[in-house]
Amino acid sequence: MDRKVPLYLVFIIIFFGTLITILFGAAVHHVMTGNKNLGSFGENLLMAAEFPSLAKQAIKEIKTGTKLVTKNRFPELDGFKKFGRIQAGVREDDGYLLLSSYDKRKGQSVVQLIRIRDQKTIYEWVPDIDELAKLDKHVSPHKKELVKSSFRMVNPFLLNNGNIVFQDRANLFQIDLCSVVKWSVNGVFHHSIELDADGNIWAPSIMEPGSYDEELTFRDDAISQISPKGELLFSKSIAEILDENGYRGLLAAGFNRNPIHLNDIQPAFIDSEFWKKGDLLLSMRNISTVMLYRPSINKIIWLSTGPWMNQHDVNFVGNHEITVFGNNVINSPSKNKYSKAIRRVLIDGHNNVYRYDFDTDTMITPYNDIMKLMKVRTRTEGRGTILDNGDVFIEEQNNGRILRLSKDKVRWEYARRINEKQLAMLSWSRYMTQDQLESILPILKNTSCVN
Repeated sequence: MDRKVPLYLVFIIIFFGTLITILFGAAVHHVMTGNKNLGSFGENLLMAAEFPSLAKQAIKEIKTGTKLVTKNRFPELDGFKKFGRIQAGVREDDGYLLLSSYDKRKGQSVVQLIRIRDQKTIYEWVPDIDELAKLDKHVSPHKKELVKSSFRMVNPFLLNNGNIVFQDRANLFQIDLCSVVKWSVNGVFHHSIELDADGNIWAPSIMEPGSYDEELTFRDDAISQISPKGELLFSKSIAEILDENGYRGLLAAGFNRNPIHLNDIQPAFIDSEFWKKGDLLLSMRNISTVMLYRPSINKIIWLSTGPWMNQHDVNFVGNHEITVFGNNVINSPSKNKYSKAIRRVLIDGHNNVYRYDFDTDTMITPYNDIMKLMKVRTRTEGRGTILDNGDVFIEEQNNGRILRLSKDKVRWEYARRINEKQLAMLSWSRYMTQDQLESILPILKNTSCVN
């Protein structure tokens, strides 16, 4: 037999339910603002308050697993090994790998300094990602949620005191030798991190709200300069730079919500006939354009669209050359006419490193044959740095492989195997020399962190 619940009883339940909710919220706020007079009861209140968000995150991680792995396209690779043997070039290499990747044992992204000749891990930085997430106060549609399953320590820069600076398309962080946060800069920072001659940090960022035109709702990429103490010193929209220098037409090239996609800022350390100390070499992927910009006078000194396409990683070489890591990708609609998906098509079948000489106005691709032979094919991201002896250090990010190549041979390859089917995703690692690490290695050796 069905019985109707009296209306007054419903009101009583709602009243006391609301009252309990208000009192619970007030008690949680009381504890979170630093009041400890509730003792262990206050701690239990916080645990209860955090349970829904913790449960949501746990369910999400169980459903999706880590997003920091990629398909294993190199079953013969595991570490610096090929076909189970150490390559001769590894033992001859006196450099170091500052590796940023997913570590299966720790279940998260880590940064490790590895001595190449004997594959020994000299030091590692393993931050508490949950603690980093608590520092992220900036709300933005361009950011992703900071969770362990997808957090990347992108392009870590090792400072002279052993601290490292990195980002994950969100805040910019500096952590110390014990992986404790020294500072964070709220915002949306992404891609490269580089220091200039004065020790300031340059990183791509997103201006919010956009500064170029309030009627345009595209992602407004910007260059940002941050002090060694984590203070934002300077920021300027790339769209404004292009417009103010007579290149407004580039903003309309294949216009979309992300028309520029700034992905690398390289500061000049010396004066030369073609640039001055403090100039910036910038890579803008979605317009396949590289430019040399002088922030002191807001002047584009040089600009070139192509021959690279959807490029990443630009670098100064000597006093009259630059290099560009060209992904050589064109976006194309899906072959399925009913799908809106975009395919990234490799035009030449492989990536390439372009070397441009300002002195002779000539372009060469000295590593074309070896990169073709080794099937270097990252459709997004990717690194290509010329080393002192003329070799090139390459991070094939999408495929989880790092290579050192000469013009005609492979010095070594590296991949971090997770299992037979997966490799760890890479996050813009660096090759470092003994000279670069001369003052840092003793600090790392004598550091002891107590957890």
